[in-house]
Amino acid sequence: MLVHSFPTTYIFIVILSLTCGSLSSVPIRTEQSNENFVQNQDEFIPTNEWQIVKEGQAIPPGLHVRLNLQTGLREAKLLDKNEEQKESANDLVPVSNDDAQEQERISRENLERAFANLDLSKDDVTTDEKHEEEVKAKYRPYDELKKDFEQMNMKVQTDHELLTDLLKQLNATNNNENRKTILTDLEFYLHQYDNAILFSDMHGLELLIQLLNSTNVNNDVRHLTCLTLGAAFQGNPKVQLKALNLGFVPYLLRLLNIEVDDNIRFRLMFTLSTLLRNFPQAQRSFLEHGGIETIVTLIDQTEPNNKIQLRAIELMNDLIVEKDQETADKRNVYDSIDIRDRLVKYDWCAKVSHRLTSNDMHNFDQIERLLTAMISFTDVCRTNFMSLLPMLEKLNDVYTKANPNEVSTFTDLLTNLRAQLKQTSSNDL
Repeated sequence: MLVHSFPTTYIFIVILSLTCGSLSSVPIRTEQSNENFVQNQDEFIPTNEWQIVKEGQAIPPGLHVRLNLQTGLREAKLLDKNEEQKESANDLVPVSNDDAQEQERISRENLERAFANLDLSKDDVTTDEKHEEEVKAKYRPYDELKKDFEQMNMKVQTDHELLTDLLKQLNATNNNENRKTILTDLEFYLHQYDNAILFSDMHGLELLIQLLNSTNVNNDVRHLTCLTLGAAFQGNPKVQLKALNLGFVPYLLRLLNIEVDDNIRFRLMFTLSTLLRNFPQAQRSFLEHGGIETIVTLIDQTEPNNKIQLRAIELMNDLIVEKDQETADKRNVYDSIDIRDRLVKYDWCAKVSHRLTSNDMHNFDQIERLLTAMISFTDVCRTNFMSLLPMLEKLNDVYTKANPNEVSTFTDLLTNLRAQLKQTSSNDL
């Protein structure tokens, strides 16, 4: 059986409590110096109700005294009958200044003697060795845990370190499978805004454009390269500006013109769209380097149901809507970006109409995307689109039969487009 001696702290608390009991008879003063303390000669007449005791005012013995915590003032009253025979250690008893000084001196001496007898140099708590052994057996030592954490920390890398390693690996490898793995990792990291900026500062964009133009990589690598570039460009003005200064717009347009693989052209369209969106400077470069002609050529060279056609039509519509919806204070930036007018000159209205009439009438997803792209051309393509009214009516019937009792975006677009065309026709009359 273990016998524990009282801790030093406990002895100190007992002594301090006893000493404070002897100090309870000392008059309480505010935070004033002894020189500023002035005794109040007003007589305190106690009652059964609490009354404020003024600063320096003497009170008769045998009263119940308290400190009001809300006001910070002392209060006193007569003792209740059941308290008259009890003496509280918290009661304040008025004493003379000489008595108070004597009490303070005695209290200090008591404290000094109490501390003089304490041996603070040793621990008086008995150690339970059996318990310590049980703890050691149950838990691993700290040194072992520390080594494990150090080994784990060696594998933890910052994003900067990760991107640096990936770029070094991509630059050093000639293996297409390794390139695919690295590009997949890069595409994941570059969706993060700061990582994309860091990547561009590390000349990562230049390395990717070299891969797109290399004859030593397969189409899978080029496909992933387009996705990685798109991840870096998307919604990141700083990276978009860096790419613009590196001449990415004319370079991507050239690749679109010479590429023969439709899947790669489709991904190149994606990369180009992420560079152009919400970036009027890049859109201006797109127009200056024959972007409209490249888009029109793509549509002319592909089959009507080819997904590249739909992607090109949607991109042109998105850029036009972006300009139309821009706020007045920023619209002047788009003044020289006349994509709609340039497309009309290349017979865009007829091309979009042909794309709609060639589409499978039950492919509602593609038709909905085409109808959306037609809305922004209603005024300038009125002549061509008016001929589509019978088809729009038929589309509405086909959709209603396939989706009875359903109101959707598709039907709303049909209704809106037909209403605009009919309104335009009435105004023309």
